[in-house]
Amino acid sequence: MKRIAPILCVLLLLLGCTGIGALAAQPEVPYVCDTVPLLTDGAREELNLQAEQIAAEYQCAVYFVTVEDYTEYGNGSIYQVAKDIYRDNALGWGSDRDGIMLLLSMDGRDYALIAYGYGNTAFTDYGKEYLEKQFLDDFSDDDWEHGCRDYLTTCADLLKQARSGQPLDRGARVSAVQALLVSLVLGFLLAWVICWIWKTIAAKKVAQASQAQAYLTREGLQITGRRDLYTHTTQTRRKIEKSGSSGGTSVDRDGFSGKSGKF
Repeated sequence: MKRIAPILCVLLLLLGCTGIGALAAQPEVPYVCDTVPLLTDGAREELNLQAEQIAAEYQCAVYFVTVEDYTEYGNGSIYQVAKDIYRDNALGWGSDRDGIMLLLSMDGRDYALIAYGYGNTAFTDYGKEYLEKQFLDDFSDDDWEHGCRDYLTTCADLLKQARSGQPLDRGARVSAVQALLVSLVLGFLLAWVICWIWKTIAAKKVAQASQAQAYLTREGLQITGRRDLYTHTTQTRRKIEKSGSSGGTSVDRDGFSGKSGKF
C-alpha cells in the first residue's frame, strides 16, 4: 500500500487531473513535474511552457521530474524506477510514446536520464553524454532553474539536429570552430609547400646555369657524353586506422535507452 499511494500521487500530478485518454493525441501532462518542489511557481510555469513548445515543434515529449526519494515510487535502481514512471503514466508524444525524461531524486542526489521511441534516435549515447554536461554542473550547485533551462534548451538543439537527419553522435560532425581551425592549418601547410617547391626549383635553375658554363668554349657548346643512371624507387605506405567507437544508441529489452548517476 505504501508503494501504491505515492505512485497514485505522481499519476495525478502528471496527468493534471485531465485523464489518460487525452494523452494519445496531444499530451496534457505537465512536462515540468516538480513535486519536491525545487522551482518557484513562476519558473515552473515558464519552463513547462518552454517544454510544451519543444514537444509540439519536434513531436517528441521532453520531461523534467523531481521527487524527494525515488525508492517510494518503485523497486530497483533509479533508472528502473524512471522507466516505471514513464510506462505506468503512459508518457510520451503520440502513439509511439516518443520522448525523453530527466528524473531527479533529492534524498540521495540521484538522477536518471531515459529516452523512448524517437527519443532513442534523437538522443544517442554520445548525445546523452553531451546533454548531461549542460545541466549537471548547475544541479551540483543547486541551481535548479538554470539546470532545467539548460536541459530543455539542449534537448531542443539535439531534436532540431536529429529532425534534419543528423543526430548528434560520436564523430558524426565537426564543429564550426574545429572546421575553421582545420582549414587554417591546411591552408598554411599548402602555402608552405608551394613556397618550398618554388624555392627548390629556383635554386636548381641557378645551379644548372652555373654548371653549364663549364661546357661552353669559343667554338660553342661541347657535350662529351651523357648517361642516365637509375638508382631506386621510393614507395610510401600509410596504415588507415579504424575508429573503435561505432556510436549509435544502446536500447534495452524494454525499448529504453539512458543512464543514471549522482549530481
